[in-house]
Amino acid sequence: MMQQFLALICLSIASQICVTISQTTTATWCTVATNEQAKCEAMKTAFTKANLVPSLACVQGTDTFDCLSKIHTGAADLITLDGGDIYTAGIEYGVKTVMAETYSDGDGYYAVAVAKNSDTSMTLNSLKGKRSCHTGVKKTAGWNVPVGYLLGEGLMDVVDCNSDIKSAGMFFSESCAPGALSAKYNPNEDNPPSLCETCIGQGNYKCARNSSEPYYNYHGAFRCLAEGSGDVAFVKHLTVQENTDGNGDQWAQNLKSTNYVLLCPDGTRKPVTEYKSCNLAWVPSHAVITAASATMEKINSYRKLLDDGQKLYGTDGNPEFDMFDSANFQGKDLLFKDSTVSLNNTDSTEYATYLGVPYINTIRGLAACPAGSARWCVVSDGEFDKCEAMKKAFATENLKPDISCPRAQNQEGCMRQIRDGQADLVTLDGGDIVTAGNTYKMQPVAGENYGKEDATASYWAVAVAKKGTDFGFDDLQGKKSCHTGIMKTSGWIVPIGTLMDRGEITVEDCNVPVAVGAYFSSSCVPGAKTPTYDPDNLNPENLCDLCIGQGEDNCVRNNNEPYYGYTGAFRCLAEGAGEVAFVKHVTVGDNTNGNNAAPWASGLDKADFELLCPDGSRKAVDDWLTCNLARVPSHAVMTSGSKSTEVKEEYWNLLKDGQGIFASDTGTGFRMFDSEGYEGSDLIFKDSTVNLVDVGEKDTYQKWAGEEYLKSYEAVTCLRLPASGAGQITTSVAVTLVSLVVAVLSCIYN
Repeated sequence: MMQQFLALICLSIASQICVTISQTTTATWCTVATNEQAKCEAMKTAFTKANLVPSLACVQGTDTFDCLSKIHTGAADLITLDGGDIYTAGIEYGVKTVMAETYSDGDGYYAVAVAKNSDTSMTLNSLKGKRSCHTGVKKTAGWNVPVGYLLGEGLMDVVDCNSDIKSAGMFFSESCAPGALSAKYNPNEDNPPSLCETCIGQGNYKCARNSSEPYYNYHGAFRCLAEGSGDVAFVKHLTVQENTDGNGDQWAQNLKSTNYVLLCPDGTRKPVTEYKSCNLAWVPSHAVITAASATMEKINSYRKLLDDGQKLYGTDGNPEFDMFDSANFQGKDLLFKDSTVSLNNTDSTEYATYLGVPYINTIRGLAACPAGSARWCVVSDGEFDKCEAMKKAFATENLKPDISCPRAQNQEGCMRQIRDGQADLVTLDGGDIVTAGNTYKMQPVAGENYGKEDATASYWAVAVAKKGTDFGFDDLQGKKSCHTGIMKTSGWIVPIGTLMDRGEITVEDCNVPVAVGAYFSSSCVPGAKTPTYDPDNLNPENLCDLCIGQGEDNCVRNNNEPYYGYTGAFRCLAEGAGEVAFVKHVTVGDNTNGNNAAPWASGLDKADFELLCPDGSRKAVDDWLTCNLARVPSHAVMTSGSKSTEVKEEYWNLLKDGQGIFASDTGTGFRMFDSEGYEGSDLIFKDSTVNLVDVGEKDTYQKWAGEEYLKSYEAVTCLRLPASGAGQITTSVAVTLVSLVVAVLSCIYN
């Protein structure tokens, strides 16, 4: 009872504080083009003239995801997105919905499959081998929903992960899928030509993803069906009515709506007017979104601004400003779709609730992997390329199960995919292992071993500096630091936990990143400003000051940031960006004396670097046994805890057999534990791995990590893990207290 009372008091206080101090004075809209920026400025002028509050501001981003980054970091507040982008933004940034567009025919539409009434054999379950008509490859009603549905339901065979275009090309006999052979959607020029076979555009315009192809878009896909070029058309629910019974262009004048039927998911057929009970998914309209950290007070202020604005400027032809028309700005659908009639509050601010389960499932279906494969989740271009090479190498040796390579934005994205049954395996470091086990109920199946004489699957975390500098481990305050990544073992949990334990770093209100930002003058801590590790945008900017990734790759927690991981953190030190690097015991040796062929490592001498010992002294880099911060668990291959013992053994046998053939770092063939030839280092496995070991009895994240490591994890997260012992505040109340702090700080900063 006392714990419940405390929780209620905390939430009540947080609520009252937010009401008192939350003020929204400006709403900044992010645009993605020059003409859209011009329309935004015109809207700002109109809103200002009418004294609407909060005041509107405009900022231009390079693209949608640059805008999302700006919204997350507080440089912008609002943008309008379609359903697919809302889903992606929700997964990566946890955005909230504000208002949805409403059109003359509703606030969204149904994606449907249409066939001729005369073709009585056609059902949704009998589409294999048929001819298909699509609005355009990767378009919502004509591609994403139907192909995602067919893949997700197992009706269409999966050729490979993230290969929906190839899968569709193998499933349908012929198609018109505008854009399928374009450079954008066919970069490797290996998409099946059959996907454009029935298109009728002339010359280079055949199968173009624009109106130069007569079978493009809703009316074009239906025309493809009507003219006998296809057996099924994937369109939206009103397309047939808009192009039959005297409606539509010349080609449609003699068509009757009663000559067409909808194909339903249950295998039945219904008249085209019964789309509410016979459709593939409800596709929500475009919606205005904001940051995950936005309070309801902020969201309501945005809603009031837009509602007041549309009351004044929402009528087509308004001479002062027309919110829902882009003709005066040399574009279409700028800020809002031109077909918008009004904006209405979304029933929920949760993006997943707004999109709906059926729509989300169809999008997930597009990323389906082959059934029965061991789906290895990767987080960067380099990892994907190496995973594909491993897949081919293992297949050549007939190793089973086959490997496939789904992708995620980051390690936690992989954890979510494994939890949701979209992936099976991922290699994680200690900090991520604990998160994966505690939050996502995952378990280790294999561990990395870094030394032939030591098969205990562990390593030593060390602090490294250049020889000739004159500071020790106790003198790091104000220095520039290089970290492998936020919440990674050697680069964050161990060194920060050690500095906290020694009283060097003082943490207030459980905000460890803020304390670290105050302790070091500047740093590169990959991931420190990403939504996963900075959901409320409170982490200091200086945690990313030293990172050198370009654009949206700056300070990301994967190999797209050059200073990420062990090699990246050491490079940060070697290139003079930082003064101390927190890495593992073999990192210096792996990247000096000619052991790393990368240009930045050329000429580096191991003797030019030293270890910083906890007692304040320095030692040579090979003296890590007596000069280290901690012995920690090695990285581990993780899978879902719901997998059976037999499946886990199957994964271990695959790895064991694979390393029996491909463990060597020499030769011209595939090398499991070497990333040379790919973009990045330590891809899938650490390059210093000698072999993988069976986890044996250490088959839970607690056993693998060990008691001492779990204490360090708890110290830098202010959480209490289930196996941490009695006498501590319970996890639920601890989370509530942390939530209180975050809520209060969010109010202050927002």
